[in-house]
Amino acid sequence: MKPSLYIHIPFCKAKCPYCSFPVVVGQDERRWAYLVELGREMARHATTAVATVHVGGGTPSFLSDADIAGLAAMVRKNFVAEEHAWACELNPESVTRAKAEALKAAGFTRVSLGVQSFQEKYLRLLGRLHGRADALRAFELLRAAGFKNINVDVMFGFPGQATEELDADIDALVALGSEHVSLYALTVDEKSLFHARGVKVCDEQQADGYRRACARLNDAGLVQYEVSNFAREGFMSAHNLNYWQGGDYIGVGMGAHSHIDGVRSWNADTFPRYMAMMQASGSAETGREQLDAARKMMETFLFALRMVAGVDMAVLQQRFGCEFPRGCRDELDALAAEGFIFKEGTRVRVTDKGRLVLDEIAARLI
Repeated sequence: MKPSLYIHIPFCKAKCPYCSFPVVVGQDERRWAYLVELGREMARHATTAVATVHVGGGTPSFLSDADIAGLAAMVRKNFVAEEHAWACELNPESVTRAKAEALKAAGFTRVSLGVQSFQEKYLRLLGRLHGRADALRAFELLRAAGFKNINVDVMFGFPGQATEELDADIDALVALGSEHVSLYALTVDEKSLFHARGVKVCDEQQADGYRRACARLNDAGLVQYEVSNFAREGFMSAHNLNYWQGGDYIGVGMGAHSHIDGVRSWNADTFPRYMAMMQASGSAETGREQLDAARKMMETFLFALRMVAGVDMAVLQQRFGCEFPRGCRDELDALAAEGFIFKEGTRVRVTDKGRLVLDEIAARLI
């Protein structure tokens, strides 16, 4: 199976207070210098065939129209890339008619719009630079440019968020008519500004909001296929499916991770170090580890549990040439008895109840 390609664009106008990703602010003038180093890093994988291309960040739409064309040319120069599965993340405030058309002309077939909320007070809480009108306009511009596969990111579980406010966001989202939705609870990562500010979320409120949002999205024809993802028929994310099914992936750029043939590696996650390492040696790799078959099988199993369809343990055992340890199988029996998972033969899937505590389930199985 061909690997996927992930390209990290770290530039942002401001860092959102909930963000824990590797980003850089105030380096606008170094965009092209960064792209040059991306090209050098891509050259290390020259002629590799990849199944999907995903440009994430950061804020990829922070790039100029010419930057986007240049980046696409770099990909085609160094990879044999499927032309039907190119995706790019966008922030609403940076989407213009010219930007939307530049993305389409560069060969992108899917875009992911980081709306997060349609309510001004929550957009301000999240430190977003766009308003509701900007989000609606960005969606319209992308449709006008010819994009027929649009994902919209939306968050829930804000401190004090009322049920009717969540319903209003889901109703506005459904009204857009996107092909895909990614639904995320607000989390307070220890690396985020929210954590430093002491922002707290309510687990019970988030669980209730999650159940309600899932039901409303499914009723609207956006079928849940993964813990946080919903799609109309034929529009599941091919790039993310590769991650969840334990496929290989190549990551280039600041903070990017790769996994090829059981070897996981990662790049420098600060802009100065990434640039210095690339300019010095053409590589920004700061670490790697070899995964044995048993560990890779377990990681693939835990990722696959995110899928609504679940996973066949027998298929994984045959694929990796090893068996699940007795302790794991006993714990699965206990989780089934508690109603967190459902077992049917060798297939295992997480129940609606279990989906609310998936991290805890993973911790019990490791």
